[in-house]
Amino acid sequence: MQINQITFTRFIAALSVVFFHYGSHTLPSSLPWLKESITAGPIAVNYFYVLSGFIMAIAYYQVNAAPPLSKKRYWVARFARIYPVYLVALLLMAVASFSELRQAPLALPLHLTMLQAWLPGYPMTLNNPGWSLSVEAFFYLCFPFLLALIYRTGLKYLAVATVIFWLVSQYILLKGINGSEYAVNGALHDFVYYNPLMHINAFLAGLVCGVLFKRNADKFSITKPIWLVGSLLLIIVLLEARPWLESLIGLNIAYTNGLIAPAFLLFIWLLAASQGRVKSWLSHPLLVLLGEASFSLYILQKPVFGLYNKLLEKRLNLNDVTDFYIALILLIIISIASYKLFEAPARSLINRKLA
Repeated sequence: MQINQITFTRFIAALSVVFFHYGSHTLPSSLPWLKESITAGPIAVNYFYVLSGFIMAIAYYQVNAAPPLSKKRYWVARFARIYPVYLVALLLMAVASFSELRQAPLALPLHLTMLQAWLPGYPMTLNNPGWSLSVEAFFYLCFPFLLALIYRTGLKYLAVATVIFWLVSQYILLKGINGSEYAVNGALHDFVYYNPLMHINAFLAGLVCGVLFKRNADKFSITKPIWLVGSLLLIIVLLEARPWLESLIGLNIAYTNGLIAPAFLLFIWLLAASQGRVKSWLSHPLLVLLGEASFSLYILQKPVFGLYNKLLEKRLNLNDVTDFYIALILLIIISIASYKLFEAPARSLINRKLA
């Protein structure tokens, strides 16, 4: 099943992370009525998790049969998909962060084994966007067993478990970030925001909905974009309304752990079911290429911006906004080159040799 119209959304989500880290002072994120949406980087990572579960179901779930999934072949494919560029970005940051390695000697081994998100104090070390890949690696480890469970028992048990994980995650997060023990960058902060167990509800929700979509794909076909636009506006309203909601109820709220995953799922479902011009436009080769390059864009952002700041920023002597957009353009170009010249060839080579 081809759903290329979804691919470009990965680029938009990755771009939101870049704006969150480096471009919060620039247009359009400086606009008061768009700031929360444009700089919704941590929430965009949650979108990646939801989308990942959905895509895994589309790629591997079989409606009319229950063929055994080769765990080795699957895990090699996932390793080949994410690790080569992840490793390059990590090594670049390790070279640039030698003093950090001396202060946190476990950082490099944890990052190399993609375990940094499990230990408080380490998710944001070295190449900090890599924490989300530590979480994603856990999802990939679990997926073959989750798929076997679906084939054996259907969706009901997994759906119930998803709801339970979602409710428990929201309770722990809300309780944690509003408690007296909470401190930014403390152990509790690292657990509620980065621990894989706090994010698995999003992956499970995407997986369940992906299976449901694949079972019923022939029943859904959307040619008019009104519902899709409405679902996108719903996400924007939820993002922009968060500060107002916090003020209204007097509590800190975080969307990072799946709180608005249902809105993401609605958007993904409607986009996957879209036909006609929406599908045609979003399946344009250039947009698909940007979506495919989004992983390199996401994981290479810190090395690229760091190199720009060190090598070019002072020499060019431009203002902050211009610096950001030049670095962003360089990042996009490097990401496309990385995908075409390194990421895709490395993936093919690893799959050929190991799978």
